[in-house]
Amino acid sequence: MGKISPLKIDEIRGAINIVHYISQFVSLKKAGQNFKGLCPFHTEKTPSFIVSPSKQIFHCFGCGKGGNLFTFIMEYEKLSFIEALRRAADFAGIPLPEEDLQTQIKERTYFEKLYQINEIAAKFFEENLFKKENRNWLQYFKKRGLSEKTIRKFQLGYAPDAKTALLDVLKKNSVDLAEAEKLGLINRSYYSESFIDKFRHRVMFPFHNLSGKIIGFGGRQLREEQQPKYLNSPESPIYKKGSILYGLYQAINRIREEDYVILVEGYFDLLQLVEHGQTNVVASSGTALTDYQARLLGRYTQKVLLLYDGDAAGRKAALRNGYILEKNGLNAYIAVLPADEDPDSFLSKNDLKELEPYLKSQLTPIEFEINSFFEENPKPSLQDKNQFVMQLLENLLELNDPLKTGLYLPLISDLLQINEALLIEQYRKLEKRRRRWSKKEEPEAEITPEKEDRFHRGQYLAEAGVVYLLLNGDEKVRNFLVSQLSYDMFETPSFIEVYEAIVTELEERGIVDAKSVMLQFEEAVDVQAALSALDLMEFNDPFKFARDCIFQLKKWSLEKKAQEFQELIRSDHESQDAVAHYTMELMRVRKEINVLIKTHRQGDVEF
Repeated sequence: MGKISPLKIDEIRGAINIVHYISQFVSLKKAGQNFKGLCPFHTEKTPSFIVSPSKQIFHCFGCGKGGNLFTFIMEYEKLSFIEALRRAADFAGIPLPEEDLQTQIKERTYFEKLYQINEIAAKFFEENLFKKENRNWLQYFKKRGLSEKTIRKFQLGYAPDAKTALLDVLKKNSVDLAEAEKLGLINRSYYSESFIDKFRHRVMFPFHNLSGKIIGFGGRQLREEQQPKYLNSPESPIYKKGSILYGLYQAINRIREEDYVILVEGYFDLLQLVEHGQTNVVASSGTALTDYQARLLGRYTQKVLLLYDGDAAGRKAALRNGYILEKNGLNAYIAVLPADEDPDSFLSKNDLKELEPYLKSQLTPIEFEINSFFEENPKPSLQDKNQFVMQLLENLLELNDPLKTGLYLPLISDLLQINEALLIEQYRKLEKRRRRWSKKEEPEAEITPEKEDRFHRGQYLAEAGVVYLLLNGDEKVRNFLVSQLSYDMFETPSFIEVYEAIVTELEERGIVDAKSVMLQFEEAVDVQAALSALDLMEFNDPFKFARDCIFQLKKWSLEKKAQEFQELIRSDHESQDAVAHYTMELMRVRKEINVLIKTHRQGDVEF
């Protein structure tokens, strides 16, 4: 893409409300003048991710990510600035100049190249499914009750029964084969070093990330002798197992509308539900649910209905995953299908109306576990019952949720006919025992990299503070900062560049146009993140904040000099003259530090 004018960038930014855009990916709730939600960049239980509609910025006070609309797209969707700009323009319906292909290739980031390789593969698999010679495999999906609409919605495909069918297409598109190998599309032949297709004679299920990019594939066997039954992409720079849920990209809007999600095990369980009109559904793809996946669902709803196979394995998985969801702050419910059914098999013989009674028979994990216990033990012995109660209490401890515990204990008491006071007493004993063990097992405090880096973090924040005030402060604050600052007080290269741009603006125009300066740093993610945090703060006294930042920068600059002299004294200890000289310099610097601290406390400012 050629260079986009600042006016066009402003037009795109102004056309999109950042709250509306981010709401596609994060469940945001009004919090005063801002919106708050669970951060999409790290796992958390308590929302610390803030979006400001008035300032059109976001910031997470948990992990530090922040910036404007373009920063969010770059960080969340792993795109370059140019691609983020195009994504925003598409969202706003604003046309951009046609790009030259060679320029696009040069600008494409590493992640985008990987996405593009997967897109080529997905298109190849999908096109193959609809070829005349492969109609049997299209019929495979149709015989399982899927319409062409559903097949195309999920980009289902077919990998031909040939060793180099996909490989030839990748070569034709000048794909880096080493990267295709990392993505698990091809691998080296057992008999030679040449590449061959990894997926052969399988129906294909692409995995999408939350922005619709294809990050991997699952391939199902079409012959009994093929092993494994499901062959999945390996982990890669863009695909991490346990971090996605099949179908979530297609279901996000419906989940928000319904305010609950149905969680199933397999691809066909999900596809059958979608085919029958139940679209707020995701699949764990037959693997154990992870804490990350649970919290991922928590961005869009607090209610999860598990609809797993009715056999013993399915019931066990539903219970295990139900507790994982509850532990991560969600409300889990389990729907119980007949023992010989799963959602796919049930809907292949019935319509959604017949499924509704099962969807409505929702049990909490505790209720489900108690029911299962009595089904397996109609007349339990006292010992069996005692062990089972202890197991339930241990499960409650794992939830680490006093409110839910308070609700569940009376329920357990009622269903198991046990005195509630005794249950509470036993629960508290277990709780105390766990606290004692956790204290014993707690490792000795270590000096973490974060503690070691405290100096640098403080320096970074002070630099961010002065840059922010130079851009947004009034004339008095700006003049004070300009009179006090010098290049050698900065350590962060990006902030040095911003400072240089501000100084140039002042020298050439006599004023600072913050928007004009920041246009030069749209791609500087660290700068955007730091300034967004400050943008969300309210300064009762900006001048005092400016003084504090200058004080810290000067103090740290002097402390760094003191450290250098101490090092010189240690390294040149054999020379008495050198030691005497460096000692005098060290005393001078320490005196400067003391004067600086005293002056700052008194509030004196040379200005």
